[in-house]
Formats: sequence, structure tokens, C-alpha cells
Amino acid sequence: MDKEFDYTIYRDNSPQQFKKACALIERLYPDLTKHDLLIDVDGSTIQIFGQEPKEVIIYDDYNVGAVYIKSDIELYDLATTDEITMPPLLQYA
Repeated sequence: MDKEFDYTIYRDNSPQQFKKACALIERLYPDLTKHDLLIDVDGSTIQIFGQEPKEVIIYDDYNVGAVYIKSDIELYDLATTDEITMPPLLQYA
């Protein structure tokens, strides 16, 4: 199932930006359950928060070449924080 909202956090791979994004989601949305970190065969990392059907998934995707979030919920607080480096415009799918 496709997620409703897509957010580009960083336009390159960055373990540091991935960790910052994960920490920020944990802080801003403490009711979401954090699952075990997943590591793909290409080294990409994936962190899932929440439970189906309401999930927030953070990727440091080496195939795509970016750190991004796919979410079933709109993350209003993400656009107002200066704790992570984000592209000039918040991108929606």
C-alpha cells in the first residue's frame, strides 16, 4: 500500500541526516511505536514507526540517493523544525 505523504529530508545519502530524522520523529510523535532498524542488501537503512495502517517510514536509500520519509499521516511539525537539514521546499508526492 502506498503512503499518502512523501517528504524529502536530504537530497543525498546521509547516515547523520537519517539518524536526525529518526530522533526527530521519536521526539515529535512519541506515541508511535519504533520498530527494529532494517538494513537492505545495498546498505540502505529503513526505520518504521507506528503500526499499519498508520505508519511513518524513514529511508536512507542508496538506490534513490536520498533520505526521505513516507507516511500515512501528515507530519505538520516536520516543516517547522530547524533540527534537520531539509531542501528549500517540503515535497509532497
